[in-house]
Formats: sequence, C-alpha cells, structure tokens
Amino acid sequence: MKSGKSIYFTSILSAALILCAAIYTLFIYKADYLKIFVVYYKPAPLIKTEIFEPIQAGRTIAGTPSRQGTFTKEEISWLSENMIGDNTGQNISGLNRSFAEITALYWIWKNTDSPFVGMFQYRRFLSLNNNAHYPYVNFPSMRFRHLGLKHLDSFAKQFLHDLELEKKYILPWFATHDILVSEPIKLNTYEQYKNEHIIADLDAALNIIKQKYPEMYDFAIKNLHSEEGFYPSNLFITRREILNQYADWLFSILLPLHEKLKDEIAIRDTEQKLAFAYLSERLFTIYFRYQQNHNRLRIKEFPFALASNFFEPPAEQPFIILKTPQWQDVFIDQKENRICSFNNSHKNCGKFVFLPENRLHIKWDDGETSIFRHSLNNEFELEN
Repeated sequence: MKSGKSIYFTSILSAALILCAAIYTLFIYKADYLKIFVVYYKPAPLIKTEIFEPIQAGRTIAGTPSRQGTFTKEEISWLSENMIGDNTGQNISGLNRSFAEITALYWIWKNTDSPFVGMFQYRRFLSLNNNAHYPYVNFPSMRFRHLGLKHLDSFAKQFLHDLELEKKYILPWFATHDILVSEPIKLNTYEQYKNEHIIADLDAALNIIKQKYPEMYDFAIKNLHSEEGFYPSNLFITRREILNQYADWLFSILLPLHEKLKDEIAIRDTEQKLAFAYLSERLFTIYFRYQQNHNRLRIKEFPFALASNFFEPPAEQPFIILKTPQWQDVFIDQKENRICSFNNSHKNCGKFVFLPENRLHIKWDDGETSIFRHSLNNEFELEN
C-alpha cells in the first residue's frame, strides 16, 4: 500500500505532466506557431488564413515602373489595405526591382519570430499531397500541378485543403524533415544561367563564396555543373533557426554583390535587373544541398502548384489526360472547341470534336489528326 507521501508526489508529478502537455498543445496550436508568408507584387485573389499571411514585396517603391508595369493608385491602395508590407522595421524594400520576393524574405528574417516559417508566392505553392486531383503539367526538366485562377477567385480555401496546406498536415512533416521545398528543375544550372542571364553575376557570387565560405566553394561549383538542377521560386517551409542561418549566409553574399554591381544593374533591361532574384534560387539550392550533404539536413521535396490563366478549365471537366505510347499530356478545353497541350509534337493546340462512343477527334494546327477513345474517368487513349 502506497504511503500518503508517495501518493502526494505522484499526484504532483501527474499534475505537472498534464500542465506541460497542455502548455505544449497551446504553444503548438497558437496562431503564430506556423506562419507562411505569401508574397504579392500586384492585386490578386487574397490568400489569408490563420497560417497564411500576405505580404507586399517592394512597397517602398510600389509607385515606380516594374516588370508588371506601373500600378494605379487604386491597385496600390488595395495592396496597402489588405496585407502587410516589407517596408517596416529592418528592410531592403527599396531593392525590390532587383531582388523581387527576396526583399520580403529579408523582412521575414529580420522582423518575425514564428518557430516555423515559410514563404510562397501568390500563384505558387507547395503541393504536399501527392494524390491531389489537380493535373500535372510535365516538361522534360520539371513538373508542376496546375490550378486555374478560378481556384483563387474569392479565395477558394478548398485548394489549400486539397494540397494539404493546413497546419494539421504541415507540422507532422517536421518529425522526420527539417525543410520542405519544391522539386528541382533538373538541368545543368550553370549552363542554363549562362543561356538566360548574365553569367558574370553568378561567377561574382561564386567568388564571394570562395572568399567568405571556402569550404563550400568546390561543392557549389560541382552542384552548379551537375544535372541535379535548382529549386525554383524560393518556396519553402522550415524551422526558424534554419531560416535565420540561411538568410544570414544568403545576404552576406547578395548585399555586397549588389553594392558592387548596382551601377551596372541600374542600366540593364527590366528582366536582367532581377539578377539577385535569379541568383537567390541558385544560392538557395547550393546552401541547402551543402547542409544536406555535410550536416545531415533533412530535405523533403514536393511538386509546386501554379495558379495561372495560361489555360482555364471548364467547370464541368477540369482537365483531360490524353495518353499515347510516346507521351501523356494534360489538355484543357479552350473557347471555340480548342484544346492545348505542353508536351506533344503538334505545337500546343488543335480543334476537337466528340464523336460517338466517347471518342475524341483532334485536328492539330499543323494539319495532322488524332482520335482518342475514352478509357477511364477523364483519360483518353490514342486510337489512331
């Protein structure tokens, strides 16, 4: 039989454990335990929930011309009224025309403290659910899930649920991983940068790495010249301490490089002014893959989801998958019975009609024709 003293201490211990569990639960589920900032440049359907916080990048210079054009007073007012800006506290908002969403990243780093933190863009998200019903669009070097803009109109929360972008789905990943990122664009990163941007910028960034972080230099060179590619769009969710370490590293490279190149950047065209945004994607990849290889950082890759008006699916049939022995593609019903694709040899578009017995006849813009037979749900297989 237990003594009164033993029962007393057992009761105290049980009460303490219950209290700790309650405090932990409250801490986990408090509103700012996980905060994912959604970066905006212009008015668009507003994504704002308990965990999603919209932020305007470049608010300091919102009235000046950008790649998106010059915004009206009404547009600027809408942005100011509906979200926070990156121009308070410690900030580099004025560098937005060269840094794009990275000015928001700097603000998040310097001015917030959520234990778990992420950054998306207003049309780009991670798709945590591999069974999401939104179609894949496949390119040779990458894939993404396509969301028509209708999924954002009036902010349809359903797509966040479908992509498992809710706290109950996100937080459990951190039991086994340290950072969630988008799947890479798989190609030779260095050669791709040379073809599309100004390679001297990337070489200059590498030279800073060589000077400041010599232990990372050889890895950076090898990674850039491999076919592993890079993580696009600076999409991530991670722990606060990991973000802080990364941001400290990143801006120790980008800010000195900007100081060196700012006069040259000022006279470039609009696209190449964005050098530091493009560099940041490559540096993001170098840093986290280095940490993965040398410090056992646990990375989980997910497809990203893109909300776009590139094509707009009809309400009654969101998408059609056409399958052939050579390719499988996503086709979307367009006006005037036209459908368009990304992957096949017929250069994107053609005219279609439905035939008896659920057959689909397509006359491609190059003059060729194809007939598909319905096989399952929204799938059609090539007949001839």
